[in-house]
Amino acid sequence: MVFTLLHYVHAYIIYKVLKKRLDLTGLIIGSFLPDLEIPVIILLGFHYPFDRLFLHSFLGCLMLSWLIGFLAYPVYGKVVRRILNVKLGKISTFKYVLSVEVSALIHVLIDSMHHEYNPLLWPITAENVDEFVLFGNWLKASIFMHTLFTLSMLTIIHEEIGLWKIAKNVTDIGFLKTCIAKLLTLNSLE
Repeated sequence: MVFTLLHYVHAYIIYKVLKKRLDLTGLIIGSFLPDLEIPVIILLGFHYPFDRLFLHSFLGCLMLSWLIGFLAYPVYGKVVRRILNVKLGKISTFKYVLSVEVSALIHVLIDSMHHEYNPLLWPITAENVDEFVLFGNWLKASIFMHTLFTLSMLTIIHEEIGLWKIAKNVTDIGFLKTCIAKLLTLNSLE
């Protein structure tokens, strides 16, 4: 799977392409949300590649993402405030819910392009749906997607902050926190 944090890339792209019409926080939470089921499913005794189910299906994602998104928002807000000293602004409920749903569904679609097991039609069936796997080979597709998303993330970081600034300040925890805060809010660096 594309490493969970790399799903930030699609949240960023949607936010920029739609010219801020969707909520960035909702897009970010939605981009990570489907992977919240993985540790739970593993604790229930399932193992890779069968470590994904309802949040990695279209119907399950649509039914539960908005609810989990609402539950996640205050936790996310507290973590961002405590660790990065950034307070999230007020949200439009509709815009937030739409952002979470859109981003979570895109996460599911992205994962379906390179995973060995894709339960896209759960709860109708838990059978694998691999029609979207790139190159007809999930391993090649996974290497391709990880490379694409890593390069995209580096491009975003360079565009928003500057890779050379990070390289020069890599030991300055305060600066790195500021950089993360910028990526989560897309506000200018202080």
